[in-house]
Amino acid sequence: MRILFINPATSRYTRSVSVPLGILSIASYLESKNHKVKIYDRTVDKTKLETVIESFRPEIAGISLMSYKSIGDALFVAKALKEEEIKVVFGGPLPSVVPELTLKYNFIDIISLGEGEATWLELAEFYENGGSDLSKIRGIAFKNPEGETVYTGERDFIDLRLLAPLNWKLINVPKYFQSSYGCKKMLYLYSAKGCPHSCTFCYNKDFHRCTYRKRPFEILLDEIKYLVNNYAMDGVYFADELWCRNKKEMFDICTKLKELNLDFVWGCQTRIGLFDEEDFVYMHECGCRWIFFGIESGSEKILKKINKNISYDKIEDTFHACKKANIACIGSFIAGFPDETTDDLKQTINLINKLDTSLINLNYLALIPGSEIYKFLVESGKYTEVESLEELTKKSPMEKLEYNYSKIPDIDIKVVRAYCMWRSFTATDVPGTKKFDFAKKVITDAIKSVKTGEIIAFIASTYFAGVEFIKILFYANFFPGIKKKYNLKRNKD
Repeated sequence: MRILFINPATSRYTRSVSVPLGILSIASYLESKNHKVKIYDRTVDKTKLETVIESFRPEIAGISLMSYKSIGDALFVAKALKEEEIKVVFGGPLPSVVPELTLKYNFIDIISLGEGEATWLELAEFYENGGSDLSKIRGIAFKNPEGETVYTGERDFIDLRLLAPLNWKLINVPKYFQSSYGCKKMLYLYSAKGCPHSCTFCYNKDFHRCTYRKRPFEILLDEIKYLVNNYAMDGVYFADELWCRNKKEMFDICTKLKELNLDFVWGCQTRIGLFDEEDFVYMHECGCRWIFFGIESGSEKILKKINKNISYDKIEDTFHACKKANIACIGSFIAGFPDETTDDLKQTINLINKLDTSLINLNYLALIPGSEIYKFLVESGKYTEVESLEELTKKSPMEKLEYNYSKIPDIDIKVVRAYCMWRSFTATDVPGTKKFDFAKKVITDAIKSVKTGEIIAFIASTYFAGVEFIKILFYANFFPGIKKKYNLKRNKD
């Protein structure tokens, strides 16, 4: 079968694009099973859709949908494909949690629910062999002739040892390079899928079913060697939702990375309480230069409500240990949880002020369809579910405070978020960075889009980055009463 995988363009963005690891994995797996595959990433490839269709002549097309910002382009592409009588399959986190909404469009044939490699292999074989009963393929949703949505049941996770190594020749690797702490040609790779935890604001419980699985690390090591030797990659961001579950896994992985003896650094996302000072020292020795920690709140009451399940008493020590090990720490928080109070937010700021880092992400709560918080708000009548994907395109939950189910005034949340972002913009105490490095990165990303011929992307990036920057300046500097209320200053100020 000839199968086209599409990563739709985003409507508004100010950040560098990252490798579409999901469709790269599926495409690599199908190619290893003798199917003809092509990846068409519209975030970096400006070839016209009709040109791609005419030259490749796909029989099936898979469209990955990760973000609200990609919905418009995804629907445009799907409609055009259907007009050419090509089977259209949607997949990814968003269609998986809102299949009914997705299947309202008659130009979308099937939803691949959850992880896609094994499902896609069956779909390819089904159409190649002229199959007649889609209901026998587990892990999909579709409309039957009567217009009813059919769910074929949950599919068991595939053994990751059975997957093919990622075929990097399927994408234009240099298009995805980003700068990070101590590197200029960083790529996102993955060593594991899923997360064993069940935070109430996350889609993990439905999509990955709180299951964590490691890839064979030898395959990842081969990928790193290939990318360093062939593309001069100098940085890796492990995109795992949880990088390493314990010290043994950490030590084994770090040792193997060190033994590669290649010139690259790396960073990861992990949890508070897993590692101690000596562990971070060893991680740095083996190339680690940055770590992202999702903390979410400084209120133990809120942490319990969202089922975060981290060791609260180890948060400060963890950041201090990373700083001593010369590793940049990024602390991520969320404001606006249901029934969160100003006292809860004050506790969050109090914790932030104690942390040994200036790199703080404080985001508005985003209601993710499928998350427990989303379901609770819908069931309690506080939030009305959207009736079409187009409605979701109008939402920008990471950039605007579109809803607030907390007991905190909107203006307070906006000021607190802006102040934390300003701290990151002006950070001077972060290993491997200089003042305004983050702002410089935004400008560099915009310039990069011009060099690749993406003039529209440049204009959009520049505009939205400028608007966001002005908002941050305004809220961070013109509300002294709110700043005093939450003690918005670093302890050393």
